[in-house]
Amino acid sequence: MAEGGVVALPEIKVKYKDVFSLRNLYIMLHEMLLEEGWHGPDNEKDHEDIEVLYSENVYQKGIHHGGKELWFWWRAQKFWEGKYSGYFKNKLDIDAHVVYLQNVEVVHQGKKMTAQNCEIEMFFRGRIELDWQHHWDKHWFLRHIKPFYEKRIMHHEINRREKELWRDVYRIQSKVKQYLGLRTWMTTPEPFFARQFGYEE
Repeated sequence: MAEGGVVALPEIKVKYKDVFSLRNLYIMLHEMLLEEGWHGPDNEKDHEDIEVLYSENVYQKGIHHGGKELWFWWRAQKFWEGKYSGYFKNKLDIDAHVVYLQNVEVVHQGKKMTAQNCEIEMFFRGRIELDWQHHWDKHWFLRHIKPFYEKRIMHHEINRREKELWRDVYRIQSKVKQYLGLRTWMTTPEPFFARQFGYEE
């Protein structure tokens, strides 16, 4: 249930270590969010505002396994359509941590290409903000009945939207797992792009 005007879902994650195309994973995830109506805080259509952090460190092999370490944080939001559209807003945080990243050359379908050998861990956190414009909080009378309104009147609507957000977050996680060749319990359609390197014909 909502606490402090926010319904937060538990964090889910994906962890993987092997050779794959990090660039294509990045592009696939970006395009999927765009297709499903997720935007950054400034609501720009080109998603330039969705990435709030990109950090890169390079380590020597003598003191570390070597390779690069990357962090990127994405902050996306989606507005509800239809009834109560001004009351609910979905938010999705995607954090990715990549370690031991090294470029490797692989031969795939008779072609030489560059891929990445690394370990990646991705974290997905979804939440729903209630009264995200704070109309009820600012109103002298409505702010007193807001807890009753959410607990008694909007209870079923909040639960329904929470389930929809669960499906959205799990669908995004399943797409990433499918791309990496991991098992997923959720049925996902065959991707237009290739799973591993993005060069399959």
